Amino acid sequence: MTEIGLRERKRIDTRARIVEAACAMFESRGIEEVTVDEIAAAADVGKGTVYNYFGAKEDIVVAFLVEVDRPAVGAMASLPLQGMSVAEALDAAAWSLLENKEPHHAFVRAYLARLFLADSIAFELAEFQAQLDAALTALFTRLLARPGMRRALPVAELVQSFKTMHLGLTAAWALEGAPFANARQITRRHMYLLAKGLEL
Repeated sequence: MTEIGLRERKRIDTRARIVEAACAMFESRGIEEVTVDEIAAAADVGKGTVYNYFGAKEDIVVAFLVEVDRPAVGAMASLPLQGMSVAEALDAAAWSLLENKEPHHAFVRAYLARLFLADSIAFELAEFQAQLDAALTALFTRLLARPGMRRALPVAELVQSFKTMHLGLTAAWALEGAPFANARQITRRHMYLLAKGLEL
């Protein structure tokens, strides 16, 4: 392995230790109650190292939730499943990005607060959004290839519409809390409305 490879491996390992240590404490005590000094000690790094990777505690939450979402984004490649309507496929994509977060409800609220208060988007989130855009672009392209589909809007605008709806759905989900019954119904309804705009 090259020197660069070893350095990158160490960087990834250090970052993962910080996220794991921080989130374990966040889960048990709450984000506000955990200090950066405690995170550094638990991850066996210096306080400065934590700030080298993350500008704020909430950015650690963002990084954690990005990893939680990756399987849902990967699963979009299999949509639509056999026999799925357009609305069902969009609903499956939208809800998979919410139901996977149920054990981390408090983290989602912190993530939304960070999203609206931050001066710039976290690196991890910017990278993830590019991957999500690619997955949604492929999904909408597959759906629009079906017979009887309207092609009035560019795929990029459909992706943006989905993501705009989903941000609102995420906020509704976060505000409602378990068992998320209302959020589930609203998600299904919004994806149905988006699908109706695609069908002739």
